[in-house]
Amino acid sequence: MTDLDDLARRATSDGAAALALAEARLMGDGGAPDAAAALALVEQAAWLGNTDARRALVYMTGAGIGLAADREAARAMLAELAGEDRFAAVQLAFLDHVTCHRRLADVAPEILLDDPRITIHRGLFSAAECRYLTLLGTPWLERAMVIDEASGAGVIDAIRDADTSSFPPLAEDLVVQQINACIAAASGTDKGWGEPLTILRYEPGQQYRPHHDAGGAVDALRHWTALIWLNEDYDGGETDFPDVGVRVKGAVGDMLLFHNVTAEGMPDQRMIHAGLPVTSGVKWMASRWIRGVKYLKG
Repeated sequence: MTDLDDLARRATSDGAAALALAEARLMGDGGAPDAAAALALVEQAAWLGNTDARRALVYMTGAGIGLAADREAARAMLAELAGEDRFAAVQLAFLDHVTCHRRLADVAPEILLDDPRITIHRGLFSAAECRYLTLLGTPWLERAMVIDEASGAGVIDAIRDADTSSFPPLAEDLVVQQINACIAAASGTDKGWGEPLTILRYEPGQQYRPHHDAGGAVDALRHWTALIWLNEDYDGGETDFPDVGVRVKGAVGDMLLFHNVTAEGMPDQRMIHAGLPVTSGVKWMASRWIRGVKYLKG
């Protein structure tokens, strides 16, 4: 019996199993991605009393995963859940303090390099939004991995020694959804093209050695990278593009945006870059890799 078969067997009575199977169905683990099947399984898990599934149902409603997006309905569901779920209550209280969408029109991109394209959007995100992301991602931090091109699996590699956590679709709360919408609007891309928002923590001596963000699969290349500085009270840690002579360190709420592919749709080798070693303090960033096609296929 495979792990998925075991989850399917237990999903009728075990909310955690139903939620795990929902994530597998959504991401196409063991078959074609199926958002409708994932939604049904999340509903089953929520009916069984799984709190994570009840939150996930809110998030799927807000994002339109398996059903039409309805932000107002999602907020109402969150308000109902907040009466018994502390995290839902915190999220609900912060929703009205998400203001990046108001700053979009006033934050013009500063062009650091035109070809290849590297821009910085200064002050796009508030200090409160950055702090929210830092606190939200902290409990789930683990050693960062890189994708092995041969197997497609995540592996630990000396090229990258930071700690990281991310918000996959079933954990992408309504605040994160709004922040992702601001990233999409500022980059001129579709929100559905973005991979899960990732939180990065670099302690003294940690770095991300020279690498390319585009990835290996031509049909799923990361066309754009968005990096958001969540703090600035550290030394070192600049983002360095050695082949084009750009090195940058932003302030809290600044977003760096750079284009990873050529006009022909292939990885632009000029965009090899590094996160230089932090020399003191702790560096916090958020990143979102943006494809040229939808991230969720179901």
